[in-house]
Amino acid sequence: PGTGAGHKVDLFAALLCLLIAWLLTLGIRSAARFETIVVGLKVLVVLVVIGVGVFHIDTANYHPFFPYGISGAFTGAATVFFAVFGYDAMSTAAEESKDARRHMPKAIIYSLAIAMVLYVAACLVLTGMQNYKDIDKESGFSTAFQSVGLDRLADVIAVGAIVGILTVMFTFMLGVTRVWFSMSRDGLLPKWFAKTHPTRHVPTRVTWIVGVASAAIAGFLPIEEAAELTNIGILLAFVVVCTAVIVLRYRQPDLPRSFRTPGMPFVPALGVVFSIWLITFLQWQTWVRFLIWFLIGCVIYFLYSYKRSELAKRQGRIGS
Repeated sequence: PGTGAGHKVDLFAALLCLLIAWLLTLGIRSAARFETIVVGLKVLVVLVVIGVGVFHIDTANYHPFFPYGISGAFTGAATVFFAVFGYDAMSTAAEESKDARRHMPKAIIYSLAIAMVLYVAACLVLTGMQNYKDIDKESGFSTAFQSVGLDRLADVIAVGAIVGILTVMFTFMLGVTRVWFSMSRDGLLPKWFAKTHPTRHVPTRVTWIVGVASAAIAGFLPIEEAAELTNIGILLAFVVVCTAVIVLRYRQPDLPRSFRTPGMPFVPALGVVFSIWLITFLQWQTWVRFLIWFLIGCVIYFLYSYKRSELAKRQGRIGS
């Protein structure tokens, strides 16, 4: 701050990104231990918010319940979708987990159910404690508790919010580095990125690249723009994955599978429909940014990745 109007760097956010990158380079066992402790603290804070805040709800704040209508609610859902897509990141760590075929589906479903209940309960408490017009988007929960005279608890909640952000950063960074590593190992990206640490067996190169890039984005870009760009990318990725599940089930029914999707083809078809539906509520500027990134990705894929894929070569789709 101080170098001119709007010339600011969120240094704390940038340092947090670098901290998470460093933790991930220590090895999956140490990183997972840290994540378990921090998630426990985060859930405890959320339970405190719900347990204490419920006694300070003013039901008059629930009227109107949809102040911006149903379309406003879905626009909000599309905007904050990044808050609930950490579950797919679990699947990227399947190679580093024990008995993934048995435990991974349960972990994803259980965590999704628990988080959904906590998320909805916390939001009901927040909108009940304060009128939607008075909620501070920068520190909603701590400000709400300050408004009812619970200043010390508000400070604890503010710290808990930062702790919660750490777990989200950890999950996302773990997911993107493992996807990047897998793509590089296959040849879709240069194999230089697939180099792992000799003793910790983690992809340290891509981890530090992601950490530095995340620090730059967190330090220099508004969170709203970064969130919307992330949301449209993940939602369209869900569309691709759900479609691929249907196509592979019918085109390659004998393909070895670690997991099988129940309710075929209705479950993945619903995933496609709802993902596209949420995308339609995003701003047009987000579509433009995404199309630019998508075109860049297509150029890289067709000029470099397609011809170098080891999987494609083994399946005989391209010449070796």
